[in-house]
Amino acid sequence: MSQFLAPGVPEVPGVRLTGLIGRGGHAIVYSGEQLSLRRPVAVKVDSRPIHDERNRRRFQREMDAASRISVHPNVVSLIDTGVLADDRPYLVMELCDGGSLGDLPEPLPALAATRLVLAVARALGAAHAAGVLHRDIKPGNILLDSYGMPRLSDFGIAAIQRDDSEATATLESLTPAYAPPEAFHHTEPTAAGDVWSLAAVLVRLITGRGPRTHADGRSLNMTEIIESLPRPLDLSDPRIAPSLRPVLARALDPDPRRRYRGGDEFASALSALLPEGTQAEVTVSRPITYEHPPTWQVPSPLPLRPQPETEPGGRSPWLAVGVAAALAVVVAMVWGTIHLVGGGPEEVPVAAQSPSARPLSPPTPTTGQTSPGPTISNGQAPSPASTASPTAVSSPVPFPVNAEGLPETPDMPWPLGTCLLAALDAQEVSTATQVPCDQANWHIFAGGSIDPSIRAASASEAFGLDPNVPRICSDEYARLAGLDVSRPHDVRALGPTRDEWDAGHRGFSCAFVEQ
Repeated sequence: MSQFLAPGVPEVPGVRLTGLIGRGGHAIVYSGEQLSLRRPVAVKVDSRPIHDERNRRRFQREMDAASRISVHPNVVSLIDTGVLADDRPYLVMELCDGGSLGDLPEPLPALAATRLVLAVARALGAAHAAGVLHRDIKPGNILLDSYGMPRLSDFGIAAIQRDDSEATATLESLTPAYAPPEAFHHTEPTAAGDVWSLAAVLVRLITGRGPRTHADGRSLNMTEIIESLPRPLDLSDPRIAPSLRPVLARALDPDPRRRYRGGDEFASALSALLPEGTQAEVTVSRPITYEHPPTWQVPSPLPLRPQPETEPGGRSPWLAVGVAAALAVVVAMVWGTIHLVGGGPEEVPVAAQSPSARPLSPPTPTTGQTSPGPTISNGQAPSPASTASPTAVSSPVPFPVNAEGLPETPDMPWPLGTCLLAALDAQEVSTATQVPCDQANWHIFAGGSIDPSIRAASASEAFGLDPNVPRICSDEYARLAGLDVSRPHDVRALGPTRDEWDAGHRGFSCAFVEQ
């Protein structure tokens, strides 16, 4: 505990603090170990002492909310609670070390995103049945535990529905991007407000943009948000499946009286859209790396069966697809294993650091429609690698090429000819180290730059929009570089992380990955 000798770090009964997870508006969250059971926990310490009655009510409200529903499999479990010597309240909770939905690749295929949100909607329905409103649902408050289960967390401003207490919260306690329209007017909260927020999360997961953003990804300022409140959100993004739009339109209606009345109704509407055999418990296969969150291509629009005209809340199923195909999407979504072999646009941003060792974003899978027709098909399979040996590629790209005809640009994260050895450290953070080529399993064979005319909020989105990425990161150029594409392999595109993208980095490198 020597690292916690600095002033302000608390001593929590029965817990040894081991690190800092993050800071929120009014709280600090630490990682720790529960001494009695030697299990990892998270400890949330509120920065506001509970000297006065108002803060005592607020703290009791959070305790009531957490304890009422913490046994639900998609809610973060509460282990202990108390008050420190300086009157600051604290919570001891299970540690969800898989990141949050805010860390998942974006945008996600509609099927994978809907399944994740469906699990959370059911947890929200349990909260509403217990008389608990969350009031701050956002991607960062939906965590992933060590088993990959989505868990609804942070009932810090939860409102308990009672006859003898007010159900209000100050605007500064809300997250403007995901707060329902009525929250900005300080009206009495309802379960329909939570539904709006969770539907907004689903829009974010599918489109890669928050619900209140400009076309270029910039967030609306408060004045713009207030002006937009009476208007329905624009759901015309082609990545939102047509059959999902009526459900989202109702969940995001500016008038709470026209929305689904609670989490259970919203869950039923989402469940009705899922193919048969894909409504089982949803998990993701391993924790998401914090340092360099994986990215995802912009998927093709999903052809779904249109919903018939029904009364609000009616059920209209999507056509069924095989269980294996649906599960493959979820596994691919989280593992982020990219296959660009003869497939559609794909990408995996990677930090451009020194050529010694640096974290890598987990690669993402190539996705492509496997067959036409009214199915929600996210199943993918890489095209078989050709063994032909052409002397030139069939589709030249608008980048400088070297003497061998291989594209390269000065801003590539790894230069042409770099040989890397990829590995996982103890924290499952993927790293790549430059090594002699006879020791490498990754070989950089080409690269380029994202088209500067593409307006995108992240490299993930831009990679999916730039056709030159899959054209360059392909077997065709790998073969031209002298690599044996008849052997089992992947082709991966390495590019900038979100922070590097925001700083203006646009280069990407193509890696031939031996299996």
